[in-house]
Amino acid sequence: MTGSAATRSSRQAMAVVAAATVASLLPVFLTGALAVQLRDELAFGASALGLAVGLFRVSGALTSVPFGRLTDRLGATRSMRLAIVVACVASLGIATTSSWGALAAWLALAGCGPALSLPAANRMLVNAVSTRSLGTAFGIKQSAPPTASLLGGLSVPLIGLTFGWRWAYVAGAVLALGVVLVLSARPPQALPPATAAVRRDGDHDPRTHRLLAVGFGLGVAAAGTVSAFYVDTAVRAGSSAQAASLSLGVASAVAIGVRLASGVLVNRIRVQPLVFCATLISIGTAGFVLLATNQPTVMIVGAIIALGGTWGFSAVFWFVLVSRNADAPGRATGAPGTGGALGGITGPVLFGGLVDLFGQPTAWSASAVVSMLSALAFVVAARRVRDEAPV
Repeated sequence: MTGSAATRSSRQAMAVVAAATVASLLPVFLTGALAVQLRDELAFGASALGLAVGLFRVSGALTSVPFGRLTDRLGATRSMRLAIVVACVASLGIATTSSWGALAAWLALAGCGPALSLPAANRMLVNAVSTRSLGTAFGIKQSAPPTASLLGGLSVPLIGLTFGWRWAYVAGAVLALGVVLVLSARPPQALPPATAAVRRDGDHDPRTHRLLAVGFGLGVAAAGTVSAFYVDTAVRAGSSAQAASLSLGVASAVAIGVRLASGVLVNRIRVQPLVFCATLISIGTAGFVLLATNQPTVMIVGAIIALGGTWGFSAVFWFVLVSRNADAPGRATGAPGTGGALGGITGPVLFGGLVDLFGQPTAWSASAVVSMLSALAFVVAARRVRDEAPV
C-alpha cells in the first residue's frame, strides 16, 4: 500500500469509526435529551428515567466481554455493521413505543450495540491507522459520544419540539442505516503489520488493569449523569427545555474539542497519560459542584466543565489501553468496557433515586464525589505503571 493510499485508508477508518460509534450511542443520548417530552407522554419520573438508561448499560455490561472476544473472531467490519443494525432496530422500536416498559426494553437492546461497536472500532483503528497517528485517531473516535450527546441536544429544538420526539428516533435510525450502507460499500483496508500499530502490552499486572477499569467506570458513572439528567434537572431548576437542550449541546461540543485535543497531544508531547486522565477528571469535578447550586445560569457553566473533564479523558485512556494490546484489542477492551458499563448503570439509577429522595443538589454533589474517586483511582494506577512515558 502506497503512502497516499495508507493515508486515505487511515482517514476513512477514522471517519467510519466516528460515525458508527455515534450511531450506536444515539438511542441513549436522545433519551436523555428528550427526557422531558418522554416523561410527559409516557408518565414516569426521574428514578424510572435513570433505570431505563441504566438498562442500556446493563446489557452492555453483560455482553462487553463476550462481544469483545467475538469481535476478534468476526473482524472489525462485520462486527461494526452488526452493532449499527442493532442501533437502527432499537431506534425504530423506541419511536413506536407507548409505555415506559417498552422504552426500557428497547434501550436494553440498544445497549448491545456499543458492546460490539467499541471493540470493533478499537480493532479497526489498530489495523488501519499508523502508530504515529493512533492518538489522534482515538481522539476522533472518542469524540463520538459527545457528538451523539450534541445531536441529542439539537434534536429537541430541531425535531422534538417541532415534529415530536418520536421523529428524532426515526432520524437516528436513518443515520444508522446510512452508516451501514457506507461501511458495506467500502470498508477501510488494513495496513501492513509493519505500518499498523502492532505494540504489545508492557504491563500485565492484573491489579493495575482492574484499577483502571474501576477508575474508568467511576468516570463514566459521573459523566453519564450529565448526559441523562442535565436537561431534566435544568428545567426543574427554572430553565426552558429549549435552553437546557442547547446548553447540553454546547457542553457536548466542548467535550468533543477536549477529546480531540487530548488525542493529538498524547501523540506529540511526552506526558504521563494516566496522570493526564486524572487531571481532566479533577477539572470535571468542579463542574459537578457548580451543577449542585441548582441555579440555571451557573448550571450551564457546570455542565460544560463537567462534561469537558469527565468525558475528555477517555481518548487518552483508550489510546494507552489498546495500543498496549494491539494483538487482541477486542479482548483488552472487555474488562474496562464492563467497568464503564457498570458505571453507566449505577450512575443514572442512583442519581435518579437521589433526585426523588433528596433533591437535585444532593444528587449532583454525589456525582462530584464519584468524579473525585475516579481521579484518585487513576492517580494510584499511574504510580503502579512502570513505564511512565507515553506508549
